[in-house]
Amino acid sequence: MSVPLIFAAREMLESFKGFMLGNDKFSFLESSLNSWLYPMDLEFTLKKDLYYSPRDSRGLPMRRLVSVGDQYVPTRIASYALAHHNRYLLTGDEHSRQRFFAAVEWFMSFPDGVWYYNFSRYGLKPPWISAMAQGEGISVLVRAWKLTQDPVYLSQAQKALKPLLIPLEQGGVRSALPDGSPFLEEYPTNPPLHVLNGFMYTLIGLVDLWRVSKELVAPAGLDDLLDSLDKNIGLWDFGFWSLYDLGHLHAALPQVASMRYHNLHISQLTFLGRFGHRQGLLEAAHRWQEYARSPWNRWRAFFHKVRYRLRALGETK
Repeated sequence: MSVPLIFAAREMLESFKGFMLGNDKFSFLESSLNSWLYPMDLEFTLKKDLYYSPRDSRGLPMRRLVSVGDQYVPTRIASYALAHHNRYLLTGDEHSRQRFFAAVEWFMSFPDGVWYYNFSRYGLKPPWISAMAQGEGISVLVRAWKLTQDPVYLSQAQKALKPLLIPLEQGGVRSALPDGSPFLEEYPTNPPLHVLNGFMYTLIGLVDLWRVSKELVAPAGLDDLLDSLDKNIGLWDFGFWSLYDLGHLHAALPQVASMRYHNLHISQLTFLGRFGHRQGLLEAAHRWQEYARSPWNRWRAFFHKVRYRLRALGETK
């Protein structure tokens, strides 16, 4: 069996287990609304030995790719950092504080405050940038500032805003939804995919910076971005499940979210809706939570996920 087929089979098995059994991964942390805990519970990532494997000599996670070998992935390092940050705040674990700051130093090692991907994805050629990486990096840096009060971390977070202000056509990650509302792209493809979780991860980063300095985050237009999401959240509602992206607007099959990403969407919407007082986001979170409680909806979502993956696999042959 070829490597792509093995990978697809493993992914489908994991997806099947998630849809059939449900899971609580990426659950919302209520206390994040009045503390510096990251809104999603990432503790499960630290409890699974291979989740952040392989690692470099500093213990930072990498991703092993058949085509190019071990690579740093900004969002993976951010997840590692934020998981350890939450554990440190909740337990006082000094080892987790050290792991958090090891990741912080990686984000500080890029003078321009832009974190690049050095492998191909969705037709993007390296090096390419991502709104999600910038947003999660900002979340990491703001928490480093909160723990130390060292202004160098806020300075780097401010630099990280730059790609979020530049249109897709000019090398940035800012695009527009069909109605013209602003959007920030996890993958700066043309045409844009409009990946939902990546946009919301970015918004959470902007919210984190807003909590420290409204002036620093002002150029990004946080209110307009939250309004855009609130007004358009229905675009990612498939009637019984949430969609991962809007790629089907460009003739692809709709890509429903996995069980894990569906849970993530609910947690992200809950945080952004609660923080930003956006009723539409809270209503969507509640509706999608009800979708997830239905075994029939989970079966339907799994069917659509298999259909999408089989077509994608056929297109790679």
